[in-house]
Amino acid sequence: MRPLGIVALLLAINLLTLGCGETQQAANAPNAVPVAHLQSRPTTMDPLMDRAKPAPSDHVMQLELEFALRNQPAFDKLMTDIQNRHSKRYQQWLTPEEMHQRFGESQAEFAAVLQWIQAQGFTVTDKSFGTNDDFIRFKGTVALVDKAFQVHIMEPQFELYVPKEDPVIPAQFSGVVSRINGLDNVGFRS
Repeated sequence: MRPLGIVALLLAINLLTLGCGETQQAANAPNAVPVAHLQSRPTTMDPLMDRAKPAPSDHVMQLELEFALRNQPAFDKLMTDIQNRHSKRYQQWLTPEEMHQRFGESQAEFAAVLQWIQAQGFTVTDKSFGTNDDFIRFKGTVALVDKAFQVHIMEPQFELYVPKEDPVIPAQFSGVVSRINGLDNVGFRS
């Protein structure tokens, strides 16, 4: 298997395990923006959450937004064909750019998500568009994170941060954004 093929396969497996939850609009809020829940909160800390306290609101968090795979049925078929010895596509891997062109977000979607992140008050530290590993890296305080993603970042143990709820994004980004990394540091303490 070519190295790019391995990367594409690992990306596919990772993206298949992630996804957006249902879209909803806040009750009792007539002008509320419809939202979508991302299912990414680590539940391993749930037993400690009863004693958790709110994280310091001025603590700066480093975050990374990952984009979702689009056209899942075509992607699944391609992955099956690439691995099928009897297929014309057998081991004909795509480049990262080809992967993005066929299964990635559009430039307009990327720009809209980037604009939304910046409008929330976050500082963008890095971004990548046009390959199978698109992302937006950004940073902001716990207070910004809580407000933007409608979570409560908690501290169940000293310097261990976990969101109390799954993060929320505007519904227009459902199916475009797959995950927000960095909302917790479970497993990353040294």
